[in-house]
Amino acid sequence: MTRLIVNHLDLDIAVAEGIVSRDQAVRLRDLSLRSAGIDSAYIDFSQDTRDEPFRLLRGFRDVFISIGVAIFAFGISAIALPFVGEFSFSNGARFDSGSVLTLLIAFGLCVFGLAQAELITRKYRLPLSSLVAAIAFAFWSAYLAGAISSISVASVFRDAAQTPQAAKLIVGWAPLAGGIIGTAFFYWRYRLPSALLLLAGSIVGLSFLIVSNVMGNQWIGDHVRVLIGLWGSAIFVSAMWFDIKDRLRVTRFSECAFWLHLFAAPMLVHAILFGDPLGAPKLGFVLGTMGVLAAIALVIDRRALLVSGLSYFAVAISQLVSNSAYFGGHEIALTAFILGGVVLTLGLGWTSIRRGALAVLPFEPLKSRLPPAAP
Repeated sequence: MTRLIVNHLDLDIAVAEGIVSRDQAVRLRDLSLRSAGIDSAYIDFSQDTRDEPFRLLRGFRDVFISIGVAIFAFGISAIALPFVGEFSFSNGARFDSGSVLTLLIAFGLCVFGLAQAELITRKYRLPLSSLVAAIAFAFWSAYLAGAISSISVASVFRDAAQTPQAAKLIVGWAPLAGGIIGTAFFYWRYRLPSALLLLAGSIVGLSFLIVSNVMGNQWIGDHVRVLIGLWGSAIFVSAMWFDIKDRLRVTRFSECAFWLHLFAAPMLVHAILFGDPLGAPKLGFVLGTMGVLAAIALVIDRRALLVSGLSYFAVAISQLVSNSAYFGGHEIALTAFILGGVVLTLGLGWTSIRRGALAVLPFEPLKSRLPPAAP
């Protein structure tokens, strides 16, 4: 019988897709290496679950291809974009051969984007290049939606002065809506976790655009913290849903949660603490909020909440140091010393600190849904 040596990259993919568990993959790898006589100390297929694993890079080839995708997407977009402006409803265009050419170009870009993703994302599974490809496809989907809406409105309303305001708003909203549809399709097709960040950002952007047109910019300015807080909470809940589905963090659901936490965290932190530059919130409130965020981050095992609040924490420390009579002239150095010490302590001792936090957490049903404490 032919001897099969399990490739460590194949095991990596199998773990990410949930085909085998991490422990099973370790045992398969060790069995394969023993059979092949290879020293396992030099081969590792996965990240430690204690490292809050996510994938953004797979070798320098990934970097090189992502640069190529970005440059090519910029070049071809710069060539194609002027066509939409030539056939917008504002200059009385009608549906003719130029409009057809515009639609064909926009549709062709989307088809090319999918073909590109089939190779980069589906075949080679390059995370960084896939993220750049997802951004390009979302942009081209927005371009297609903008072309369709502009030409459609131009064909119905020949005179821009007589075009209803609602139709003009649709033309303005269409690109963002197209980007949302394109990003959602990209995630559905390729299950790329980082695409969820793009999807959430597009939805939030479209919602703000609609609200600003309906309620006015002044209303947005008066209620921006509330809106950011509501959206941050909704995205945080979505991230927790993915986390609960993969509490052991061995499938792609864990990475989906990571990208959503990365987007939700700054929204939540800024909604709570944002105010006048460098000090509208009281120092006690800032420090207390950071303490609560640190507790939540430890319990759910996500560091994004803490990273998002570091700027406010740094300002609070700086003000405390500045108010002291003993550290005149050394505020920046002492702030960096304290802040760096706190970050290093949490970073290096995260596992032990979290184990202690979970030990005193009284809610057993909640603990059973959270990632277990690492040994």
